[in-house]
Amino acid sequence: MDSASRRQLARSLSIVENRAAGWRDILARSFAAGSKALIVGVTGPPGGGKSTLIDALAARWSQLGHEVAIIAVDPASPFSGGAVLGDRVRMRRSEDLDSVFIRSMSARGHVGGLNEAALDLCTVLGGFGMTRILLETVGAGQNEVEVAFVADCTLVLSVPGLGDSVQAAKAGLMEVGDIYVVNKGDLAGAGAAARDISNILALVFAGSPGRNIGAADASALAAVPGPTRQRLSERYGDPAKPGGAWHPPVLTTTATDDSAVDAVVEAIEVCAKWMAESGRREVRNLNRVGIHLRNILQQRLLEQTLAHARTQLPFDGWVKAIAEHRIDPYSAADRILDVGNLD
Repeated sequence: MDSASRRQLARSLSIVENRAAGWRDILARSFAAGSKALIVGVTGPPGGGKSTLIDALAARWSQLGHEVAIIAVDPASPFSGGAVLGDRVRMRRSEDLDSVFIRSMSARGHVGGLNEAALDLCTVLGGFGMTRILLETVGAGQNEVEVAFVADCTLVLSVPGLGDSVQAAKAGLMEVGDIYVVNKGDLAGAGAAARDISNILALVFAGSPGRNIGAADASALAAVPGPTRQRLSERYGDPAKPGGAWHPPVLTTTATDDSAVDAVVEAIEVCAKWMAESGRREVRNLNRVGIHLRNILQQRLLEQTLAHARTQLPFDGWVKAIAEHRIDPYSAADRILDVGNLD
């Protein structure tokens, strides 16, 4: 990508992220242009080496001829709203490559580990011809599962020393990862951490890590409750259908080891191939579009409701009435939706 295209892309992303004048036109053009990008989400705890691994993955994909984009989301202060945006400091391998574009952004108070506009930015990047998009979450908690519904393939990073198998089981991320990576594999305890994750995954996924064929997962999935089994099948495939089911592999890697990075790249490409062959990528895309549309409608309806309610009483007035126990929150919501008057 030449310098003029990079500047145009940077401006377009800023306009869309800030919802500045013309953002809808940019998004519509990008959407109409279509996208060949594979979106890879990377989540995990702070200090897990997400930025360093993403840097290595981007550099490797660049060598393979891909146009790569990195979106690194940093937490925002709940008081000032500011963010450090320092992840790119660790991206030394790829920062000067013409085929790699790095964008840092603040979460702006959005929960779930991403920015509210993250999916829109992925659409713009795809419209500009990116073929691989790496999406790094904030990395500040155990419930950063939103990335799994934005990305095509999700990497969940862990590092040695975070706890035992019980901690791994309650991490909130064991049902959303397509590939699990124990980073900093040169540290003591890396093998034990990988075994703990494998043991937890084995409670749901039978057989060997990676793609399973035929009925390899049938016995394990049969023991999972109906609604959960259905959701797992939607995401990881049906072992009884062509393409089989995907059993997330567990890799031990070091971001500075090129051969270990190649193994992660290979696992991602195998996962992408399986998703295409099994039809899972289309299913995931439909779910992603549905969630996105629902979020847009919820936001629009909230804005319209509050705007309508303010014609009767300012929002702060409703808040004060609740705080003074003149009305309970649910009754206030009923009154707002009915556009009633507060006595």
